[in-house]
Amino acid sequence: MRVDVNRARLEAFLAACEDAEALGGGEYTVDLYDLETPVSMDIQLDDKGVDVLAALEMLYDEEQDGWYLGEKIKDEKRLADLLNEALAE
Repeated sequence: MRVDVNRARLEAFLAACEDAEALGGGEYTVDLYDLETPVSMDIQLDDKGVDVLAALEMLYDEEQDGWYLGEKIKDEKRLADLLNEALAE
């Protein structure tokens, strides 16, 4: 799903983020823990812009002291807002 995010800023953010992994071919996986709604995303950067391939909310289990994946996020505006929130930090 194409999202309205500055590709160059996102690319720089992903390169500096210790929770992002480049998978090759412009594809990244990233866990964004510091957002109001923590999220795990698979992102594709290409000539057309930013494409979110998959996104899931991340939830924390205090008993297990760990994160787990929750609901899929399918709303394009919400995905763009989450990425722009990450870029603003």
